[in-house]
Amino acid sequence: MDTSTRPTITQTEALALLAECFNVPADSLHADVERESIEDWDSMGALMLIAELDERFGLELTAEVSREMTRIGHVLDFLRAHGVLREGE
Repeated sequence: MDTSTRPTITQTEALALLAECFNVPADSLHADVERESIEDWDSMGALMLIAELDERFGLELTAEVSREMTRIGHVLDFLRAHGVLREGE
């Protein structure tokens, strides 16, 4: 997907997407939530996240990079670094 046509989302929308992937309420997520505190952020949850980012944004999140993400903030940083996360909303 061309980065100039890639859709963008707000942080609230990003947290909702992560909540869907990890089967938790969106209001329970914020940047400091640790991976180990989310039961469904296991290998299957990580695959769900990889698939969602590819399908929605054309982003390739490798398994290696996914394993290095230990808190929600790391996923938000990844989205920000790839121009998907809109700031200030």
